[in-house]
Amino acid sequence: MSDVQLYLLEANANNKTGALEIAARTATKLQQRTLKLIDLVTSLEPHINDKDNGSIRANSVAYLADVIAALPLKVLSMQERRLLCDFILGRLEGDTEGVGASARALLALEALGKWDSSTAQKVLRTFVNNTHPLRQFKLQTERYAVVQLIDLLLAKYRDAMRELHDEDHEFMSGFISYWEGEKDPRNLMIIFSLLQVPMTEWDVHAHAQDLFDSVFNYFPITFKPPPDDPYGITSQDLKNRLRDCIAAISDFAPYAFPQLLDKLDSTSMNTKRDVLQALQACIADYEAKTINLYSVTLWDALKFEVLNVQEEDLAEEALKALALIAAKFSDYGEGPLNAYLRPVIKECNEHLEDAPTKQSEAAGRILHALVGSAPQAADKVSKGILPVLFALYNGSESITKRRGLLEALNQITAAHVKLTEQHPGTDCRALQTFAGDAVDAMIRALISAPKSEVSFRMASLTGVAQLVSVPGVLSDKQIDQAVDTVTNLVLHEQLQGHGDIRTPAIQALSSMALNVPQTVRDRSVPAFMVELPDVLEGNSVPAAVLEAFAQLASERQIFETVVLRLKNKLRSARHQAASRAYQRALLFAILYAFTFGSPARDDGVIRSAYYADYAEPLASDFVKDVSSETDLVAADVVGRISNIILRSQSVHFQSTMYHKNLEWLSPGEDAADTAKQRAEHVTPFLLYYYAAMRPGVVDAAEVVGLLKQQAVSALSVGNSSQASATTLRLVSLLVNKFANPKTMQAILAETGLEVDTLTRDGSSPQAVQAAFAVTKGLLVQGKSGALTTRYLQSLLSLLSTSDSTTAHHFTTLLVPDEILSKENHCLISGLYKQKLFNQAIPLLTAAIRTATPLQKPAYLIALSGLLRHLPYSILSPSLATLTPPLLQTLDLTSTSDITSPAAADQAVKTSALIIFESALMHDPSLLAEHTSSLVTRLLNSTASPTNGASVRAKALQCLALVPRQLKREAVVPYRRQVVRRLLACLDDGRRSVRGEAVRCRTAWLGLDEGGEEED
Repeated sequence: MSDVQLYLLEANANNKTGALEIAARTATKLQQRTLKLIDLVTSLEPHINDKDNGSIRANSVAYLADVIAALPLKVLSMQERRLLCDFILGRLEGDTEGVGASARALLALEALGKWDSSTAQKVLRTFVNNTHPLRQFKLQTERYAVVQLIDLLLAKYRDAMRELHDEDHEFMSGFISYWEGEKDPRNLMIIFSLLQVPMTEWDVHAHAQDLFDSVFNYFPITFKPPPDDPYGITSQDLKNRLRDCIAAISDFAPYAFPQLLDKLDSTSMNTKRDVLQALQACIADYEAKTINLYSVTLWDALKFEVLNVQEEDLAEEALKALALIAAKFSDYGEGPLNAYLRPVIKECNEHLEDAPTKQSEAAGRILHALVGSAPQAADKVSKGILPVLFALYNGSESITKRRGLLEALNQITAAHVKLTEQHPGTDCRALQTFAGDAVDAMIRALISAPKSEVSFRMASLTGVAQLVSVPGVLSDKQIDQAVDTVTNLVLHEQLQGHGDIRTPAIQALSSMALNVPQTVRDRSVPAFMVELPDVLEGNSVPAAVLEAFAQLASERQIFETVVLRLKNKLRSARHQAASRAYQRALLFAILYAFTFGSPARDDGVIRSAYYADYAEPLASDFVKDVSSETDLVAADVVGRISNIILRSQSVHFQSTMYHKNLEWLSPGEDAADTAKQRAEHVTPFLLYYYAAMRPGVVDAAEVVGLLKQQAVSALSVGNSSQASATTLRLVSLLVNKFANPKTMQAILAETGLEVDTLTRDGSSPQAVQAAFAVTKGLLVQGKSGALTTRYLQSLLSLLSTSDSTTAHHFTTLLVPDEILSKENHCLISGLYKQKLFNQAIPLLTAAIRTATPLQKPAYLIALSGLLRHLPYSILSPSLATLTPPLLQTLDLTSTSDITSPAAADQAVKTSALIIFESALMHDPSLLAEHTSSLVTRLLNSTASPTNGASVRAKALQCLALVPRQLKREAVVPYRRQVVRRLLACLDDGRRSVRGEAVRCRTAWLGLDEGGEEED
């Protein structure tokens, strides 16, 4: 059998791969000259001319297309390519079977060599004349190939296609109607794109309406892609292409605007949204002289969407369209801009007369959009609105009306702020004319208005800050007045609760610091310093003043001033022996400034000079000198400040500072009591100091010495709980970041922190805590897997003989710690939580099944502690195994006073309840078999006082999910019992619990709406 016959057999069997292999084999023969092109075409003749079977004719053309597509360049001569092209086009004139294959063959021929203009014109004319309309071909794949071919012609042969249009005035009509009725999104994406060539490059004035209608018939796009669509075409893709067509040329305006505005009245919000976006595209792309003809009509239609808001995003889109018109005319001439703005200004002034109303608020938004569009529009709007606005303001005694007018003014001022940022040097003379009156009125309102008029004072505060932000609008004297007024508000406003505007006043002062930093330095900073004496009278600390002053550091221009003044004030306070609380407050203010402020940076790294300027002096004052007066809180804060400055610095800088400070950081040869006191005092600082250091900075020998010192401190009896916790965190840090994983066990043994030794029988509570700290550092690090596994087993072995205190320590293994983080250069394994789960949880669940009643609570507490900080995605595969022990966890009784359940005991139950809540929401089927046990235990967990308020509330939340997530027949038997038991919860002493009880009872009553409610 010949290749063509074999191809036809494979094609008839829908074996595309086999057919392509045969075509490729034929192409190889052509390439090797063992087959001549004339023989190939001759072999096609009986099949391509089969009058009785259209499928054979189509597949014959497909064979030819696949053969040509498989040919490399230069196999066919130009004459052969021309002959094949004429053969395919000639066949189309008499038979359109296989039109898609013909298009593919022509695409393949063009890829082998570019056509001349006459050939390209002939191809397009042949298809348009003989396959019109394209929708007659039912298969999308056939139409798609034709669309691709014509898209190629319009993309690569632009001049030839335009000549075809110019020479034949009837061509365009046929070309437009050729695409009628196409519905496939893949084809439409290309059609919308190719139609933009004649729209934008040809003279289509005579055909503008037909061309516009051919694309607007698809508006609005309602296409929804099927699930898992392999082509990835979205509705938004089609909308974007269609919008580009509608906005292609100004000749479409007489048809586009009326029809779009007509569809703007649609009740569909999606249609409105599409219309507004299409209008924006038209306004942006049409010529200004064309937009001028429709500007007032557009205003009349668009204003409705703003004055009568249906959806907020629709109002925003309408405002964008109005602003685009103003921007368009600002570059075109005064005439069109005046004609457009005149009715806008008139109507906005009318609405402002009735302020405050929704319409006056909408008028403010319109003014904001127009002023922010362009400097020319801003000038004309300001000249038209501000005289009327201030006449209305001065003529009214109503605070409510004045507030509405100020809010409109603030919209105009805010737009000026944005405009001057986008167009530096913008002339704001129109605003400047009234700025003095405006700032005077606002300052009077801030000072004299009743404190209960919060909205009025807030509008005034916002307006003052915005006016200061517009360059050149206020005089220096007016800026001084504004800054003084806002500073006085921050310092002396004493109102609490409703009416307090101190917080927005601080924000306003910060924004002023951005725009007039020198004025804030000269006037606000001294005022703050007056309120911060060196020594306070009495015990009160000016916390509010310090908080506000520290917040000013958020502006980079005055950050240096703020932190320098705070440092100097702290030094004076310390010199004058001010109270510890005052010194702490000043330290906290410096910490806030460095944490949330804007310190200077060099190449993205916080400036290293800050360490010598701030961290070192503070460490010298509060950490180096150890005495009975030392303050652990101060040492902690200084450590945090040092951490912020140091951790982003280079290894070289850190190493230099470390070796400079090493002498006083080291333990020394002090007496035992002094050494203990010193260690307890310095450790809070060391924790954050070493957290900032990069791993390569600290030598191995120094790590061993430091670990020995911390081991002595951690294992000693009599330390405060806070000091012990800090020491243990430092141990975890040192083990994680600085100890060499290859010699880890030797280092731990040398420093007395070997876990197996610490957990031997009779170990002290301090030794057990140290063992957990070491294991946590290794676990998070993830580089000592075998050692970590052994230590975990040692810790788990403690549960069989220990009390609940040891069991509660298991939660520390996974509890998040800001110290052990990548920002602090710690070694963080991405899978350490999964590893711990896989190693510890199976052992715990197995031990729970065989444990005695006395041993079981410790295992349950440990299990809950480990699960507490694991994501649900890790737990869910093992939920079937975990459910029974978690249910038993809810049966645990508090080990503390029953009238005041311990927080740790309550956290155990809360952890289990959170897991059940997640399971009910995501995997309720896994809990179906435990419905009875779950309902009973959840009801028991709602009882008081054995359960804290948080446990009771969470239990009620879980119980409310049961009837919603589990099958109705499984939970209906418990309805009466649950509803009766929930009556007690409705009288709970905590409001949050009562609220959850109401929602839970409603969910259970909803199971049987017609049932008789139990009293």
